[in-house]
Amino acid sequence: MKDVRTGLMFTPVPVEFLDSVWTKVSNIMERSVKTAEGKYKVEDLYPEIVDNQIVLWIVADHDRDDEIIAAITTRLIEYPQGNSMAMDWIGGKRMKDWLPLAQERISHYAKIHNCKYLEGYGRRGWDRWLRKYGWKPDYIAYKMELN
Repeated sequence: MKDVRTGLMFTPVPVEFLDSVWTKVSNIMERSVKTAEGKYKVEDLYPEIVDNQIVLWIVADHDRDDEIIAAITTRLIEYPQGNSMAMDWIGGKRMKDWLPLAQERISHYAKIHNCKYLEGYGRRGWDRWLRKYGWKPDYIAYKMELN
């Protein structure tokens, strides 16, 4: 889906086109995946996309020769009382420009897949961007590395 006001397009990437965008997407996602601190590497996403465990979405700037400026991965989660779509990895630039388009498209996609909720994982700083769309913090996660 292209936003005529911004010239940005937000779309899922069909698996058969993954190789054509992978180099650019992996560079964009590198910083996001590093926040997993050793649990994931960016190359771990590739087979999950190929196996349809996760969906890769990209933001392309039509006004700049379809330059990929951001990427998101989503996955469906089945819960007993209502399914959810989770956004696990988000990377890129110009979030304020593409977030409205992504919010609309992902919400629509989630509803089509019988999801009752959207979930996202990220830094506390995202709160300022997401609150205006109705997002709210759900919980704080703790972790401890075992030696």
